[in-house]
Amino acid sequence: MQKRKRNQHGYSVYLCIAFMLILGAMFTACVEEQQLTEQIQETTDETDQESAEPAVALPGLPEYVAGYDTWLKLNSEPIPPVPGGDPHNGTKNVFVNKDRETIAPDGEQQFPYPDGSIVVKEATRPGKDYIGLIAIMRKVEGSDPDHNDWEFIEYTRNEQEADFTVLASGRICWNCHSRVEDMDYVFTELD
Repeated sequence: MQKRKRNQHGYSVYLCIAFMLILGAMFTACVEEQQLTEQIQETTDETDQESAEPAVALPGLPEYVAGYDTWLKLNSEPIPPVPGGDPHNGTKNVFVNKDRETIAPDGEQQFPYPDGSIVVKEATRPGKDYIGLIAIMRKVEGSDPDHNDWEFIEYTRNEQEADFTVLASGRICWNCHSRVEDMDYVFTELD
């Protein structure tokens, strides 16, 4: 009887040791898996940073609009051409280099735009499948106090591979935009 208790006790110790070894192995595997996951994530992050190329402006456009299509888009849906006349003829999207909280701190857009704001309107011309027009408004303190310091310039191209060239600037632009002076000269409000 005593021998049997010793065997059972020995067996229990054996089971306890085996259980502890299994738990230890599982814990080590979890820790190693977590470390491996962290190493993979670090490597992925480094690779993403290395492979992420800096934004480059479309050919012929100023560098200060590079990556504009990643900025806050003011319109939620593309803006169709205006029937009967549209100076920026085409289907348009409008972007600004400020975040939503900056231009609409309480959920409602505030005017005027802050100094340093850049608004970019891109247009795909009717019957085309590439951006053929870029209109830029850039607010530079002291540049044009009569028009809230906005600089206006419009670029166009007739082929997808062509460089953009200046079509209009200054007075031609602000004559039209003066109709929305109360919205700081910007036709498109934040949706």
